[in-house]
Amino acid sequence: MILKDIHQYICILLLFAGNSYFTYGQTDNTKEPLSGEVKSMRVTIEFVSDSIQNLKLFSIDNDYGHTGFISPAAVKSNFNSIWYETTATRYLNYYQERDKKDRIIKELWLNKKDELIEDYRYFYNDNSNLKQENTISKFEKNLIIEKYCDFQKYYFKENLLIRKIEEDYWKDKEDFDTYIYDKNKKLINKFRYYSNPENSHRMDGELYRYEDTLLIKATPYDYSNSQYDQGREYKYDEKHRLIEIYQLLYYKWVTEDGSLKRRYSSIPLKKLHRTLEYDDNNNIVKEVLYNDDNSNNDSIKHFKTIERQFKNNLEVNIKTSYSITKDELSVSLIEKEFDDSNRIISYLRYFKDVLNAERHYTYNSQNDVISIQLVSYDESNAITKNKIDFKFEYDSHGNWIQQIKSVDGQPLFIWHRKIEYYN
Repeated sequence: MILKDIHQYICILLLFAGNSYFTYGQTDNTKEPLSGEVKSMRVTIEFVSDSIQNLKLFSIDNDYGHTGFISPAAVKSNFNSIWYETTATRYLNYYQERDKKDRIIKELWLNKKDELIEDYRYFYNDNSNLKQENTISKFEKNLIIEKYCDFQKYYFKENLLIRKIEEDYWKDKEDFDTYIYDKNKKLINKFRYYSNPENSHRMDGELYRYEDTLLIKATPYDYSNSQYDQGREYKYDEKHRLIEIYQLLYYKWVTEDGSLKRRYSSIPLKKLHRTLEYDDNNNIVKEVLYNDDNSNNDSIKHFKTIERQFKNNLEVNIKTSYSITKDELSVSLIEKEFDDSNRIISYLRYFKDVLNAERHYTYNSQNDVISIQLVSYDESNAITKNKIDFKFEYDSHGNWIQQIKSVDGQPLFIWHRKIEYYN
């Protein structure tokens, strides 16, 4: 059923030979760590009751929620946070193939009817880096199903990324990035060229400056309009740790026709944006963020302060203070407790010094979460308690192939992983 009519969606790929085409490691083909030589994996969510389905903001949302299918990495991340932190679930339905070097080469994403909605193909060079990825998608437009293919191609020279090309055949456009380096192989310039069906082109980029090996300045530049935009300047301590970030605003605010507008300048206005403090283990223990107050001087306004405490290099306390008004703060606090194996066993959240949520975890010998005690408190201090249990089934390689999620003793969702191995 999964591979039915897949040939309708496949685009013809131009594969390049030779050492002049290399790859870039940043990609969206996030893979789950698995034991053994995995050949393929089929992942599905089964709903025990038809009346209890995956989490949605509105009833008209599609199978992947209000925002729809964003990307494999985003969908997997959102799913895991809901699965292990709440009584609900999101939706998963995909088929994945890997080569013998444990690299993802194909990932097909489907809806609840097992209809293909996204088809990702990945190609690698001899260094196991991604050379090309293409995405084949299906959209409904004016009641006509249109299928199109996106390509992302990466070109390296001497192991440095020199060009990235994105081709969108549905919109009939080609965008590309070009990267320029100094003699120390530090990125000093990046160009971005855009095109669209109307053949209206524009180009922008970013300029980088270093002192020794440290980036001290990054400035976006609009080549089409010959003007700078909003840059960043960075300051470090004697241990080369980042301690201050400044905004470089290449514009001033002016009032025209009753509204606030920008007037660009070649001389930037420098405003403090963020400060950072560290402990002896280089953990960030305090972070203060500021907002631009839209003034034409260096004045700023406090946005939020984050204070962290660490124990054995594990974050155990996070205090966040937001500025509501000049004299009023909104303060939240998170406290975490870990066991001797560095697994989180307790999570407490406070708002304005009042406890409003708890999570308590227990694990099995495979380090998988098998139960979570949830406690929440409303404004009247009424308590709601839920117990979530996870029942695992493992294969001969030690990978789990099924999780049954039960809430307050009632099985609700089953997470299936059918794994095929090369041996």
